[in-house]
Amino acid sequence: MWFSTAAPIDYTQTMDKNHAARRLFLGESFGVLSTLSLDVPGYPFGSITPYCGDEAGRPILYISEIAQHTKNLKADPRVSLTVVESESASDDVQSRGRLTLIGNAAPVQDGKGRAGERYFRHFSEARRYEQTHDFVFYRIDLVRLRFIGGFGQIYWVERDEFLAANPFPAAHEARIVDHMNGDHAAALRHYAGGKDAIMTGIDGEGFDLLAGDAANRRKLRIHFENPVKNMDEAREALVAMSRK
Repeated sequence: MWFSTAAPIDYTQTMDKNHAARRLFLGESFGVLSTLSLDVPGYPFGSITPYCGDEAGRPILYISEIAQHTKNLKADPRVSLTVVESESASDDVQSRGRLTLIGNAAPVQDGKGRAGERYFRHFSEARRYEQTHDFVFYRIDLVRLRFIGGFGQIYWVERDEFLAANPFPAAHEARIVDHMNGDHAAALRHYAGGKDAIMTGIDGEGFDLLAGDAANRRKLRIHFENPVKNMDEAREALVAMSRK
């Protein structure tokens, strides 16, 4: 079972809306995908869909060709993905961060490349879908985003303000992930608060872990104190965090 347990975000602290929107998006792992219904023309159709970010921060979906939402978006690619903050200091859902990503869905041409491998690292059980139901990777090419950080914190976010390139090429990201999982299990356990963990991805703003046993893994998003731009800076940041 999959969960996301990014730490609650304090939007009252100094954080620009673009950074806050990205932090929410990268901290979660599923949202409500809204497509335009074929069966009930003119009406939106919502479904729960896992996602991960690609090398620029665009949502990558792995969806079945026989699913209703796939049939809908193939007829009309205009979609939105709504992500809600899963962890909050308040039980009031209206106080939680929300982000709606609006764009056009299209098949990923490199589904067997970086986008696919990155998705499978985050959702390893999805590999078996390759043999069933004709699953295909889709990317949402963003047009605009609507971010709500809580009461009175409501903003439009422009596409180019939200997207940020991962400073690590695919080979470098894979090398860091493999190295941490193969040689630094104790450090990963430390980052995960004492639970067994594996790293699934890294970018300039932080890294992703899956923590807990195989039957009940939980996603953890760990944010760097300061952005990193290369492997040396990432190594220094990871070492410093392991010593805290």
